[in-house]
Amino acid sequence: MRSCGLLTWPARTCVNQHCLDARPTAPFRCFLYTRFESIRHRHPRGRVLTSAAAYQDTADRIPSIKQQAAEHRKHVLARFQEPGVIVVQGKKDTARNSDVMQPFRQDSNFAYLTGIQGSGFAGAINSETGHFTLLAPKLDPQLVVWMGAQPSLEDLAEEYGADACAYIEDFDTVMASNHNGLGIYTLPEDAQILKELTEKHGISGGLHSSKSNELADAVSASRAVKTDADVACLRHASAVSAQAHMAMWRGCQAGMHEYELEAEFLRVTLGGGLRHTGYPSIVAAGKNAATLHYDQNNALVGKDELVLVDAGAEYRCFTADISRTFPVSGRFTAAQRDLYSAVLHVQEHAISLYQKGKGWKEEVIRPSRQLYCQLLLDLGLAKGSVDALLDNDIDKLFQPHGLGHFLGMDVHDVSPSGPVPEQLQAGHVVTCEPGLYFVDHMLQPAYEHPQKRGLLNQVVIDSFRPFGGVRIEDNILIQWQGNHNLTEAAGMVKSIEDVEAACKAGS
Repeated sequence: MRSCGLLTWPARTCVNQHCLDARPTAPFRCFLYTRFESIRHRHPRGRVLTSAAAYQDTADRIPSIKQQAAEHRKHVLARFQEPGVIVVQGKKDTARNSDVMQPFRQDSNFAYLTGIQGSGFAGAINSETGHFTLLAPKLDPQLVVWMGAQPSLEDLAEEYGADACAYIEDFDTVMASNHNGLGIYTLPEDAQILKELTEKHGISGGLHSSKSNELADAVSASRAVKTDADVACLRHASAVSAQAHMAMWRGCQAGMHEYELEAEFLRVTLGGGLRHTGYPSIVAAGKNAATLHYDQNNALVGKDELVLVDAGAEYRCFTADISRTFPVSGRFTAAQRDLYSAVLHVQEHAISLYQKGKGWKEEVIRPSRQLYCQLLLDLGLAKGSVDALLDNDIDKLFQPHGLGHFLGMDVHDVSPSGPVPEQLQAGHVVTCEPGLYFVDHMLQPAYEHPQKRGLLNQVVIDSFRPFGGVRIEDNILIQWQGNHNLTEAAGMVKSIEDVEAACKAGS
């Protein structure tokens, strides 16, 4: 990872020491449950109806969107030292079919720098002074009938904390008056559009495309280290998503379709005011859990099956990413308990290693893999020694994905090193998501491999195969000392006893 120079955490920068050292798990959980119980009410048939008001207090604790975006810009400019103006472009509406548009979700980098959730906007930021000019789309007045009255430029400037606001068609005038003669920088994905725009309007200063990757690295480095407001957004998304997960457990019955469980998740998240999920929900019953990104969600749920759900809703583009596996019957069988307990053991051990300064590969991944291989031996799925299993990547047959990834405005969030950390830093939010799956595509070739087949116990593997797989995923904030589990703090349970109790609450 490239050195970030000015990222030295002054008192008001990013996640402050007091916030990072705090461990509000129990108080936060108690607050959430108390608030939720006091406001929820019941459908005549007994189903819990969730109101957005149940989560309003957690949302009210989050700084305004203009304060949050201003802090983001400050951190980016501390890393990007080139004098000039940064021009960024938001997304536009895209067609779903004919004249029907896709549901709009803003580009993450643009939302990070501006806070704007609407389509067709752009922004210009003076890299030396921080002066922020918001460029808004100018709509045909006739569209007011269809889309409602649009905010004035003054209202937009006030809402998003812009120093100036103009229509995007006046780009040349804005650049001449506020940024005349300055070098122009943009992100790689916007370079071609901006090149055409500057040439069309004959804007002086010139586009410095060679610096686009440096700017992208500055944005990625900033996004990787969460501010207090970012963490608060993730808390809020987690609070609503956790209740949605457990609502699925309470409502699950054999003979339902997977999409009915997905509908319950969406009912609670939409009812909690979160209109977008951070990614397509995975609701996989039985053998479907062996498909890592299964999203068909159309199979029937059997009474003796496990259901693996990987789903999270987002708030201000910050998404929760929670996975849980639960028994349709409400009680784990002995074999299911063994499988689930092994994954939970790996996860709890791995989370204990999520500490500031730890190297990801050597100090987190390696010891986690060692424990994983020992548990494969304990379950009887594998034979031999831990070293032999590691040397032949036997653990990767059962967990063909990584242990975790950055989380934020993208479910696989950005950093200069990509979606996976090199070294954990305070302010990182990283998932911890071990899994144990029975994937025919992985296992069958291994049975025929001269070295691997002798390390596998096919009879035991076949006995577990109908379960598909188990994954348990939490979202972990790295602190100056220790870490903080945002998923547990949101009230999301995971012990066998707690999962079974939560399932029973719906019976």
